[in-house]
Amino acid sequence: MKFICLLLLLTSLANAKAQPNILTEDALIAIVKKYHPVAKQAALNIKIAKTEVLSARGEFDPMVIGDASRKEFGAITYYDQQVSELRIPTWYGIDLFAGTEKISGNRINPEETNGSITYVGFSMQPIQNLLMDKRRATLLKAKNYHQLSEVQRNVMLNDIFKDALYSYWDWWEKYYIQQAVKAALSNAEKRLSLVRTAFQLGDRPAIDTLEAYTQVQAFQIRLSEAFQNLMKANLELSSFFWTENGGQADLPDDVIPQDYNLKKFITLEDVLSQLNYHPELTQYDFKIKGLQINKQLAFQSLLPQLKIKYNQMGYNFSKTMNAPWFNANYRYGFSFSVPLRLSEGRGNYAKARLEIRSMQLEMANKQVQLYTKLKQYYTEWSQTEKQLYLQNQLLENIHALQKGEEIRFANGESSLFLVNAREQKTIEAEQKTIELKAKTQKASVAVTWSAGILGLR
Repeated sequence: MKFICLLLLLTSLANAKAQPNILTEDALIAIVKKYHPVAKQAALNIKIAKTEVLSARGEFDPMVIGDASRKEFGAITYYDQQVSELRIPTWYGIDLFAGTEKISGNRINPEETNGSITYVGFSMQPIQNLLMDKRRATLLKAKNYHQLSEVQRNVMLNDIFKDALYSYWDWWEKYYIQQAVKAALSNAEKRLSLVRTAFQLGDRPAIDTLEAYTQVQAFQIRLSEAFQNLMKANLELSSFFWTENGGQADLPDDVIPQDYNLKKFITLEDVLSQLNYHPELTQYDFKIKGLQINKQLAFQSLLPQLKIKYNQMGYNFSKTMNAPWFNANYRYGFSFSVPLRLSEGRGNYAKARLEIRSMQLEMANKQVQLYTKLKQYYTEWSQTEKQLYLQNQLLENIHALQKGEEIRFANGESSLFLVNAREQKTIEAEQKTIELKAKTQKASVAVTWSAGILGLR
């Protein structure tokens, strides 16, 4: 029920002067965007990417560390150790820490200091991992993936909106073809009634009643086919209607499509200017950016590994901080290593460069494909517009011929066979006109889809 109310509300707002049961393009897009599983999935992907960023930030969270240990054996306290520390990771790979250490016992490690010590220090790798390390790379890639997920959402919406609008204009075509056949059938039934009356009055032969009846039968068959085609299109369009709870909804029987609106003619240069912002191209920028992060990280493995750790400590923390470093009450250490052949580093770095090049080539190929597809759809759209203009003129002429033939028949100058033939031509021309109108709208949708701007509606 909520879904139906929303549908009627959107359609009424979209066209205040129209009937409240008219389904417009904009109303369809709003419903699909809000309720369709693909649109919901695209929104969930963004939320998932956001949680990845939150998880990656955890590597930079300050950490409180507590450690306590004690050994007592044979009435001898070997050691009693308590350590409390606050460790703060920083962006540039330097870890800051401060804490207190309390050790007592009869047999403690000679490297340890008996009593309580307050210390502050840092650890870092000034060569390798100074500009990039795994935790920074993880966070940068998570942020990049979050931005990529937003672009991929536009790609998904661009595609689902195209499919929905294609189904909409197919439904629109079948509906108005049925309306045209209904009008022709009504006109043929009225003519049959008039011919029967004329036959009863002796003004028409009996064969004319049969001629008029066959026209009614032909239109009845055509109407049955039009109704069947409309039901198929209705079911196809209903596949894009979903409720808030995730269940599929059927298109209400009293909902009808909007009137035909001729789209504003745009130039090829206008749509081509939008191609650089196509989400399928934009997503490659983020994919390449992610590979560049991998390349930066792989380069670090080509550098020597130097680790430095320094603690400034003492019984009186304020005095210790005022004392020169490496003078008293300190502890430091460093280690150095470098692979002689750098095989792993060279392999990872070469692989990262090749992956970037491969993605750039894929992007260039996609750009050519989109450019070609856009020009094809634009050509189809512009040519269909011209065909529709000519078809409208042809329909007017055929309709005028039918009216003229009906006047001649009423004056006794023509036959019912010719009237029926003219009427058949008219309904065929009307059907062709409706098909071209729908084809024009589909071509317009295809142009905006291939330009990548349909998903931004």
